[in-house]
Amino acid sequence: MKKISLLALSVIFAAIFAGSTFAQAGAAQTGGKIGWIVTGAFDDDKEGITRIVNANKVLDTEMKPRATEIQNMQTRLQAIADDIKKMQSNPAVPVNATALAAKQDEGEKLQRDIEYKQKDGQAAYQKRREELLGPIFDQVGKALDEFAKQKGYSVIIDISNLGAENRPTPILLLEPSVNITKDFITYFNSRPATTATTAAPK
Repeated sequence: MKKISLLALSVIFAAIFAGSTFAQAGAAQTGGKIGWIVTGAFDDDKEGITRIVNANKVLDTEMKPRATEIQNMQTRLQAIADDIKKMQSNPAVPVNATALAAKQDEGEKLQRDIEYKQKDGQAAYQKRREELLGPIFDQVGKALDEFAKQKGYSVIIDISNLGAENRPTPILLLEPSVNITKDFITYFNSRPATTATTAAPK
């Protein structure tokens, strides 16, 4: 997925598994298979879940004007900082205190405006992301349940964060043949879409 530098927020797929039947500790006792999946691959542009990829593109497009505006403001802020530096850089030329104070005030105001727009943009991003991706996450959760039942899996483990910093790694071996990521993505992509992901923001 193409990332927006202003709003570098990763898509959290852990919520997909909330309440999932195959996440229960005693599931393996049913005699079914155990598989592992990398939900982080769901938003891969080329091999991911089409509905998630498309929704992310819509989100990026909608948020781009906000990102561009803030980037332009940051460019102006840097120009102000450069002007202030030039005004103070030559000891042979007296500093115009009034002009310097005006530049500093302008820079401080612009900095506050940038911070406000960043927070506002992050809130808008999260809200719109939930509108676009929330229904898809629900569909993925239901599809995982159906996939597990059809394929005979009692347990499916998400290993996306395996080995992450400050997290224990209790799994000592992962057999590649039980990686069901591609199989599930293909399964989900073949299902008819039930929720539009390109609706305009409210």
